[in-house]
Amino acid sequence: MDPPRRIPALLLGLLLLVTAAGCSVRGHPVVGDSVVRDGVDPSFVFGTDSSPIDELAATVVTDAQDYWRRTLPRAFGQPWHDLDGGFFSVDTTDTGAEPPPCTAEVSELAGNAYYCATVDAIAWDRAALLPVLRTNYGRSAVVVVLAHEMGHAVANRLRSARAPDPGRSSVIAEVTADCFAGAYVHRVVAGESARLGMSTAQLDDALHALINFSDPVGGGVTDEHGTAYDRASAFQDGYTGGPAACAGMTATDRDLSGDWAGDEQRAGDRGVPELLHERVPAIRERFRELAVHNGWNWTVPAVRPARDSDPSGCATEAAVYECRGDLLVDRSALDRMTYELGDRASEIPVVAALATNALRRAGGITDARRLERAASCLSGAHTAEGVRGPGNGSAADLDEAVRSVLAGNSLFAGRTLSGFEALRAFRTGVRDGARACPR
Repeated sequence: MDPPRRIPALLLGLLLLVTAAGCSVRGHPVVGDSVVRDGVDPSFVFGTDSSPIDELAATVVTDAQDYWRRTLPRAFGQPWHDLDGGFFSVDTTDTGAEPPPCTAEVSELAGNAYYCATVDAIAWDRAALLPVLRTNYGRSAVVVVLAHEMGHAVANRLRSARAPDPGRSSVIAEVTADCFAGAYVHRVVAGESARLGMSTAQLDDALHALINFSDPVGGGVTDEHGTAYDRASAFQDGYTGGPAACAGMTATDRDLSGDWAGDEQRAGDRGVPELLHERVPAIRERFRELAVHNGWNWTVPAVRPARDSDPSGCATEAAVYECRGDLLVDRSALDRMTYELGDRASEIPVVAALATNALRRAGGITDARRLERAASCLSGAHTAEGVRGPGNGSAADLDEAVRSVLAGNSLFAGRTLSGFEALRAFRTGVRDGARACPR
């Protein structure tokens, strides 16, 4: 969402998201949500039309500057100064509008927002970006997008006080901004902002928007914003670790998915029949080995498609659910998931259901939140084993799994964690393997 040179690709991605607005996983119409507690008059924004969307944007950037004014000296011993170049709101459908800084034509901003380092300013498209984010992901998505741009301003101030880092790549700059955005958003979710408030459900929606602006792996776009895994990881690091977790990022100290994933060329999706016949036996065997390693007395349940003749009382809205000792698969639900997110995404509910069965029946975990956290962690360990190394999966497969975990309120029955919490547990499994998951 930043450098003007990326605008055409991002605008195309945004248009694709708009066409997918009816999907339950990518974008979905959000109505009635509110994040503003005490709005800010947008009259200080250059070019504003004083619309509600500009009032939301003005509230976010004002609140974020207040946060960094207090936080930057405490975290880094460096004073904050408000943006020298200010803020610019542009209606990109108006051909007579004045181009904002860092652009020659208004069209360069279409469907975008960016930080312009040369004049220390932030610009946004109030016609084709912010309203689309609000409609498809909620107002919290606008908060996160503008917090990301403010994160670039923070990083720019820190870099100006230090020696340049010649090894710093574009993707590191982007995930650093994501990390700083996470640090600020934590304040909002924690209820520490007088101007803004955000629920955990709204946080999930905002994270959806962030990762859907990730770079397509193997699509010819490299070293820009990072993959969905990269972006979600950086945001969560800032959210949980604060600004100190974000400073000084380099390509060597970030676990970027592209650094360790295998073949980046995405293969075609396998259908649900292939998943059941080719992948499920290997998944079941992996969990059988885990049970043996842990000394569990556990019989691996069968995994099969649900049928009309199955006993009544078992079916749920979940894609995979337990019934009379077996795990039943709602093929239509997994078909939709494969279509919307990819085949690795549709593996996640199967893995999570097997993990839940093993942890509850053999591992003795009964607390619902601990059980789901452990199952999400084991799903991450399974995914990492499947994509690490040459000839296996790819960073694209990892991104499919990330989106599946974040979306997972219908993946398996009894969800108690937010998508954000489940994804954090998933990342533990990706990084540290099954040994790091609760038992």
